Amino acid sequence: MKLRTIFYGIYMVVSILVSITVAIVPAIASVLIAYEHIDRIVGLWGGIFAAYEQWVNDVFGWLLPQIVFDKFWFILLFPTLIFVCYAIFLAVLAVMFRLVRKGIPYVEDGFHPLETDAWLLYEFREVFYLIFPYFAWFFSIFFDVKGRHTWFGAKLGSGTIVGNGRIMTPERITVGNNSLIGYGSVLTGHMYEGKGIYMNQCKIGNNVVIGGYAIVFPGAEIGDNVIVAANSVVPKDRVIPPNTLWLHGKAIPRKKPKVPFEEAPVLGGPVSLHKKELVEAPEDMENSNGTK
Repeated sequence: MKLRTIFYGIYMVVSILVSITVAIVPAIASVLIAYEHIDRIVGLWGGIFAAYEQWVNDVFGWLLPQIVFDKFWFILLFPTLIFVCYAIFLAVLAVMFRLVRKGIPYVEDGFHPLETDAWLLYEFREVFYLIFPYFAWFFSIFFDVKGRHTWFGAKLGSGTIVGNGRIMTPERITVGNNSLIGYGSVLTGHMYEGKGIYMNQCKIGNNVVIGGYAIVFPGAEIGDNVIVAANSVVPKDRVIPPNTLWLHGKAIPRKKPKVPFEEAPVLGGPVSLHKKELVEAPEDMENSNGTK
């Protein structure tokens, strides 16, 4: 193992520990500030807050220790304070992870043999992106979505939904507008093959649907208005033309709908909608005129 690789391995571990330390300081400080001042601040408001505290004191004063009433609002709001402070911790941690990962060299696109240290440098750099949700605990559901991927470098267009799909190597993933990444699907900008690692950009156009549990490998380019069937595989460096259905390893041209979207029958809707005549597509009208 090269000395440079060892150095960046140590850098990764130390930077994670430093990031956690830096992120936890404002969170703990927020708890201590709330402990010291929140009862005084709420007390200044008076009104219903003071009346509620007095009612609890009258009813349960004989049962509860005096410290409960000395720090009444801090104890009452403690669960909420913990969640707020934990959110502060995660926000600072996300900023720190994004900054320190830049200290590890970015591995350029292409094939890199395992004899080089490129694959290890790639893994070191991706660790920050991969481990961040594990710190999220209750908030983890909010960090496997579009915001986390774009924060670490993915380019996702407006209206695009990551339906709990997996994005690997976010800085190599580009998705256009109004696309859907289905549940359990994987978009990756890297793959191990033979005795090396291959990395390349993965580009997806506008209005694309990636079916559930589909896998899109590096170098793939998917055009606009493409549907990738569920459980499908898009091989590396494959180009899928626009307006096609990718199924069983083939790009099948999609037919134009005979019914405009706004005039399509609505299940359970008024009978008049179901009885509306189908509108022929222009090519169908030309074919019918030609036969006459």
